[in-house]
Amino acid sequence: MQETILQILQDTRLGLDIETSRVVSQIRQYLQLLLKWNQKINLTAEKDPEEILKKHVFDSLQYCRAIEPGFRVMDIGSGAGFPGIVLKIIFPQLQLALVESQRKRCSFLETVVRDLEMEQVTVFNARADDISGNQAGQFDVVVFRAVSGAQECLSLSEEFLPSGGRVVLKKPPGENQTTSNPGFLLLKEVSITSYHGVVSNLLVFEKCST
Repeated sequence: MQETILQILQDTRLGLDIETSRVVSQIRQYLQLLLKWNQKINLTAEKDPEEILKKHVFDSLQYCRAIEPGFRVMDIGSGAGFPGIVLKIIFPQLQLALVESQRKRCSFLETVVRDLEMEQVTVFNARADDISGNQAGQFDVVVFRAVSGAQECLSLSEEFLPSGGRVVLKKPPGENQTTSNPGFLLLKEVSITSYHGVVSNLLVFEKCST
């Protein structure tokens, strides 16, 4: 497992410059917790640790291209913690909110935060639109990984971001045209490659001034 983690972190497609020993230790600890909880609740379809690393961790690391240390980040639909937990491991200074509607998954996320001794992380057991009033304008970036459509992501994010805040998401399969939303500007579209060589795009939107 450790060899695969190192291989992923050193993959030139990611372009990471990090403190490898700490990150390897925390990713290994995170994965061990995920494997244990995966026996009780459905966190990932993949049960093999190597495949979880290659599919979910590698994919989450792609989001580092759009994140800076110290950002206030919200991960909507966090599930098993991808990409939010992985981003927090890479950037310990992040202020992170994990939003997940399923109570059992939230229990897992709370366990990860506690066992990895992560600070400035809040787990919300709620739907995003149920907490938008209390968290309005509180985040620099909202991230999505498993999504149904870019338009829905932008709509969900709008209340959480101030002007200039960003939404980062993987371009959903089948969306051939860039989403048009009057409240957001497409800042950049970054070509990314999965561990197994599948090419897709990371979309970065910026909230327009009102």
